[in-house]
Amino acid sequence: MLKAAVRQGIRIPHLCMTGECGSCRCRLVRGKVRLKRDISSHVDAEALQRGHLLACQSEAQSDIVLAVPGLSRGMDAGMLINIDCQIKSVEDLNHDIRLVTVELGEPLAYRAGQYAQLCVPGHPSLASMPRCYSFSSAPQDQPQTKVQFHVRRVPGGQFTEWLFADDRIGYPLTMTGPLGDFGFRNDGRAVVCVAGGSGLAPIKALLEHMSQLPGTPDTTLFFAARSQRDLYCMDELERLQREWPAPGRLLVLPVLSSEASDSGWEGLRGFCTDHLERFCSLAETSFYLCGPPPMIDATLEKLHGQTPPHCIHYDRFFDRSHLAEATA
Repeated sequence: MLKAAVRQGIRIPHLCMTGECGSCRCRLVRGKVRLKRDISSHVDAEALQRGHLLACQSEAQSDIVLAVPGLSRGMDAGMLINIDCQIKSVEDLNHDIRLVTVELGEPLAYRAGQYAQLCVPGHPSLASMPRCYSFSSAPQDQPQTKVQFHVRRVPGGQFTEWLFADDRIGYPLTMTGPLGDFGFRNDGRAVVCVAGGSGLAPIKALLEHMSQLPGTPDTTLFFAARSQRDLYCMDELERLQREWPAPGRLLVLPVLSSEASDSGWEGLRGFCTDHLERFCSLAETSFYLCGPPPMIDATLEKLHGQTPPHCIHYDRFFDRSHLAEATA
């Protein structure tokens, strides 16, 4: 269905076209479709019963009507499409990740964990090939007129090479969003978050949102990085840890996989999966995972058979190299 829509110029949000990213999730209003593969990693059984599906993994068996985020008004509260906006500021967070603040032409309502698609008007390829970035801060009480994203430089990535090549403050963008259903589900269980690279963005927004809720559960954040130079937002995370509402607590644990042995680093080393069972019961915890596919897959393998599937929530962060592998 997605390929047919693209051929006809219907801009269903999408990125990978292989069922991995979940960007093309929409709802079947009328008609019959056949699923090409299991989509439970993005659409659970209850949502499937309500007609939710991935357009790239669905074949039409009759005339169909779809409700599509970003196209169908009223599908989701606060859904806005093609918002005119501009880059307000750009700040280095570490050596390869920047905080991009975007000023919107109209207010936007979103949930912590969601993302938006960005295009650069007038650019030969970025005008029509959107890039997906998660909102990196929790929404306020009122719809936002400014939003922020963590953008990691990807060698060969057209958007990030464009962003990092020059001063882009004041440049116009268009935004589609909010998109995605990743977010906190208060099920009464302890929470473990695992973030890698710019996957910290939606996790940070999630933690900020959770810190505003009554009865916030005990929460542990594993922040995966290669070395100390890859860590960022540590001051903000430590502030959240200090101010986490009682009686719960937040524990922030950076985990470095390639830190030099003589660097003096006294924190955790290796991979997050090496340390999960030391800090939580896998059977009694809900997990929220955001980051590169290898990290997500390793964590899912660790949790398999121990954590109930409905207590595992994740968002794979694909860059162009991951997508090339997925479509090979």
